[in-house]
Amino acid sequence: MATMTVPIDRSAKSVWASRRWVLLATAAVYVLTGVVVFHNLDRNTLERALSIPWALLAGLLGLSLVNYVIRAWRWVVLSRFLGFEIAAARNVLYYFAGYALTATPGKAGEAVRLWLMKAGHGIPYVRSIPIMLADRVIDTWAVLILTLLCFVDASRHLWQGIAVTVLVVLLSLPILFPLRSVPLLGLAIKGWPRQRRHWAKGRRLLRSMAELSHWRTYGVTLLPSVIGWAAEGFALYLLLHYFGAPVGVMQAVFVFCFSMIVGAISMMPGGLGSTEVTAVVLLKTMGVPLDVAVASTALVRVTTFWFAASIGVALLPLAISAATRSGARWSAVNTADAP
Repeated sequence: MATMTVPIDRSAKSVWASRRWVLLATAAVYVLTGVVVFHNLDRNTLERALSIPWALLAGLLGLSLVNYVIRAWRWVVLSRFLGFEIAAARNVLYYFAGYALTATPGKAGEAVRLWLMKAGHGIPYVRSIPIMLADRVIDTWAVLILTLLCFVDASRHLWQGIAVTVLVVLLSLPILFPLRSVPLLGLAIKGWPRQRRHWAKGRRLLRSMAELSHWRTYGVTLLPSVIGWAAEGFALYLLLHYFGAPVGVMQAVFVFCFSMIVGAISMMPGGLGSTEVTAVVLLKTMGVPLDVAVASTALVRVTTFWFAASIGVALLPLAISAATRSGARWSAVNTADAP
């Protein structure tokens, strides 16, 4: 399928010029958050967290990398489904760079990936937004599947699980079946004719989303996504096992996945606060001592969320430079081809 392109966004030049300030501000927020968390941990929790061996820490980071690589592969697969002509290595770079802004409400900052695709390759947002939405849906479904599979060891939370499942299904329907919403846009055009241009963009967006709403898209990417998130849930089990907590693998995966869903629903930046509190509360109900629950939760967030954010901050300058070079070549080629 041919990729629709638009001229490179000229306003991007001003953003490229201020990229250092963007990176510095992002890094400062992360460092400040880390300092605040560090100084608010009690001595017992801090000592437990710092006592883990380097080999275990390397294993935890390796499990997180498994998930990151799978998700980056999925991003490339979704891009290919839409016919985007971006080299796989470059697209993976854009994906990892997006983690730099993951600590934003609803992870909205990760849309920087779409901006890099537009600035570097002329791909309009109306074509690339479906990738971000499908990426979120597949992640949510993968985590939900793991949560439901692990209910066998967490039946006391059955009603909470049912409520979360219903909510996730309802929110996923417009993305899984986008063409069903087209008639609603037709009614909107009749009601607000002055917004016809915006509704037309909405219709194009829905049709682009429909290109990803196929069993091949989700069939190919869902199982690997489940494996990736299970790897991070297993990391929590390894921590709890090291601290001697009476928690099995399925219980640990349930705690990790359920707290991730709660964090996503809360719309807090990166799920900060809501994810951690949910995990600690669930672990406490399973008989885990408070200091162990807090230390394990803090460590698994460092080796998953904060590890991803640090990778993103490190790679974002490279992604910006790469997109800048690609954008310059793209403009030169299209200018030369112009009549």
